[in-house]
Amino acid sequence: MTMVRGMSNPFQPDYRISDAERRQAMEDLGAHFAAGRLDMSTYEQRIDQVASATMRSEISYLFDDLPAAGLVAPTLASTSIAGEPTYTASEIDRVRREGQRTRAGILGVTTVGCFIALATGGPSVGVVMFLIPLVWLLLYVMKVGPDSWYMPSRAKLERERLRQVRMLEAQHTQAIRLAHAEQLAHQKALRQQRQNELASTAMEFADEALKKLRRRR
Repeated sequence: MTMVRGMSNPFQPDYRISDAERRQAMEDLGAHFAAGRLDMSTYEQRIDQVASATMRSEISYLFDDLPAAGLVAPTLASTSIAGEPTYTASEIDRVRREGQRTRAGILGVTTVGCFIALATGGPSVGVVMFLIPLVWLLLYVMKVGPDSWYMPSRAKLERERLRQVRMLEAQHTQAIRLAHAEQLAHQKALRQQRQNELASTAMEFADEALKKLRRRR
């Protein structure tokens, strides 16, 4: 996070932070918590410190053992030296399986259709037994059909990559929301506890005052 990084610079004066800066610090802590860098107790402790902080220096050290924003963003694939995108084996296999399912579906539909036609008095058994192997040879040996059925295209790989990125972003956002909700619930419980303690202290003080007043009488 830009606001937090650089806070330990001795040439940069300290100043009072705003609500927006506290919120940004909480969101950054939530991102580190969602990534597994902070456990629940450490995360809650640091969130409480951010919530009660008034000066920039009070939250800067909370990020000293965490990587800077933008340096740890997860990537699904790298880029080659020549600028051409490269794809991982898992990405290629994932898209290739879609083409395999398409070919298997065509062969399955052909097989079922032939047996239905045979059962209803359609073509002879010889025709059926010839047609099914023929479709199998066309799809799996001669590789008839679009190239995407056999080798993933770059467009298809990019669409799959984009889908994976969006899924990871949704999971990350959900984790941050859950962490933020837990943090709000924790703060609410602390406020309620303090209110109960203050009310109990006030009641004890009032009882003590009444006892002293009665003794004087």
